[in-house]
Amino acid sequence: MPLPPILRLSPDTRRRVYLYLGLAPWKPAERYIFNLHRGNVLMDESDDSTNPVQFHGLLLSCRVIYQETAVLLYSANSFVAYLEDDCDRLLALTTTAISSLTHLKIVVNQNSCHQQCTQCINSRIEDSSLYCYHQPTPEPCDEDASQAADQPPNGRLLTSSDTTTESLFENWRSAIEHLSASLLPGRLTLSVVCDVAHDDLKAGKLVVAPMALLPRLDDCHIRLSWRANAKLQQLARDAVEQARCIALPKSTAPSSSSPLLRLPRELRLRILAYTDLVTPIREVSWDGETYKADGSSNYHSWHRAGFVNETLARCRSDHHYGCQFKSCWSRGSADRYIGCFCSVRHAAVSSTCRCWSPPTPLFLVCRSLCYEAQHVFFSSNRFIVHDHVYTDTNSGTRMQSTWGLSTYPHARLTASKFLRDKVPDNSLGSIRFLELTFPAYSHEAWPDPDGPAIKEWIETIKHVNDKLNKPGLTLRIIMADAAHSAQETQRTMTDENGEVVKRAYTSLIDPLRCLGQDCTGEPLHRFYAHLPDPLAWTEANEALLAEDPCKYFHGINLKEQKLREEAERLVLGDERYEKQWGFAGVDVGHTGGGEGKDDYHDDGRSDKDNDYAINEASGTLLAKTLEEWDEDEKELKEPKGSYWLFFHHLLRSGAL
Repeated sequence: MPLPPILRLSPDTRRRVYLYLGLAPWKPAERYIFNLHRGNVLMDESDDSTNPVQFHGLLLSCRVIYQETAVLLYSANSFVAYLEDDCDRLLALTTTAISSLTHLKIVVNQNSCHQQCTQCINSRIEDSSLYCYHQPTPEPCDEDASQAADQPPNGRLLTSSDTTTESLFENWRSAIEHLSASLLPGRLTLSVVCDVAHDDLKAGKLVVAPMALLPRLDDCHIRLSWRANAKLQQLARDAVEQARCIALPKSTAPSSSSPLLRLPRELRLRILAYTDLVTPIREVSWDGETYKADGSSNYHSWHRAGFVNETLARCRSDHHYGCQFKSCWSRGSADRYIGCFCSVRHAAVSSTCRCWSPPTPLFLVCRSLCYEAQHVFFSSNRFIVHDHVYTDTNSGTRMQSTWGLSTYPHARLTASKFLRDKVPDNSLGSIRFLELTFPAYSHEAWPDPDGPAIKEWIETIKHVNDKLNKPGLTLRIIMADAAHSAQETQRTMTDENGEVVKRAYTSLIDPLRCLGQDCTGEPLHRFYAHLPDPLAWTEANEALLAEDPCKYFHGINLKEQKLREEAERLVLGDERYEKQWGFAGVDVGHTGGGEGKDDYHDDGRSDKDNDYAINEASGTLLAKTLEEWDEDEKELKEPKGSYWLFFHHLLRSGAL
């Protein structure tokens, strides 16, 4: 019997035919993503490859062609199976298909981030012919839900006591047994999603137990809960290491004579500085719940971390590499099919997640190392305390809307919680930079000057006054501007409402005077404030903005500069305020707040433009020689680096 025409072609030519028919992408680094349940191929809409066409008949033509096409199809693509529907498709995979598999994700149960494609959720295509432009990439994690809520955004929570989930666990075990019989060692990358109740360790063990049957995997990603849980995460980590045949370290009895403790203290501190105690961007935020190192990765084009000719750019790797240590689910496109296995947001373990989280084990080794770890953590990072949980659209930080608030939403200031409850008393002296940030509250929602929150704030400052290392501390207080998303209450603000907001500013700042004007000891090293004009976004001012933007911004800048100066003089006193700024109140290095991250120096200054102040600088400053500036800096008459900072802004503003 003569061979079919296609088998008379060379193997390379047949492979090209298979690629034209859509069995695999032309580019080796790319993969199609097939949903085994629906028989759909899902691909990123940015891909410009030829749409896959029907090839199901090719798999049925003859044994030789099936062998070739199956090996190509299952080795060059990624596959997703949803056991929530059924496991028949997974159990129907042949020995050839299973032994060729390189990337497989099995979703036993998901509550977020691993939804099926909504565009073809109801389709039931019996062959692999439907091309979908909607890749099932992870949706942005609902962090508020994953950290605070008791119910998941969608789906159900599996529990070991629920008899209705027994069939699902049985399907999962059957699927693993079927796969393990034909898998080749070291070939498959397996992703498993099974969201159980976040405190149900027994249910988690039911998920990972069958995986012991699998041969060695090339890589493994496991998620056991949509909420972070230390015990479930450790269970997942042990399962991943076992699946990849990574030898676990032998457990030894704890010893107080650790070689690390025998080193000089200076060396121990240097070693700890190379751990996760120092975040990649040396900045930690706290919103009343958890520490995060999630500073914005977006910079304006003029920033040295941005790119030229881009209004808002991702940070450059030659500036810092911090962005690879956050939001792992949103980085890159090569492994987006995996979904969200972020160990910070979920009880998950994955080699794709390198997101920073507080290195809790370092604080639990022993008391001596705990104190030193706390010192490194609080002295090496800048701390930003947010009074209200929020999510900035550029940085991904959480946000609870302040719209509609008629009273202050908290019984205590988050700053009070941080200084009284979060930071140990013996570590308060290690803090070098602290920023207190408040959202754009309406005039009704600011803390009442006579309310319990302000009264406790006053007591908190008295409590920490003798514990902070004030000569080494830079303190900043930021009242965020509503900017372009001004609320309706701000558009209808009256002069009386504006005075209410200013009194709230004063009630928050006035207690800080004992830090900045300490007569019994050394006062604060530096204090900075940003206070937006409460009436900046009234209807009258918005009309002025539309009519004459230059006049509008000039007027607002002058008002806000006055508010800032009054606040800083209130805390520092007139003499220290003049000494802080050095050149007659020209605010060269001062920053506003709310438009993204600026480049903060150790003393709290920023590289943000302040063109209106630069253009009004006197000729005396320009006439000052470099030698005079250097001498003044040595005598502390000018802030360190102010000469270069001053001319940096001059060049940016076009004044030179």
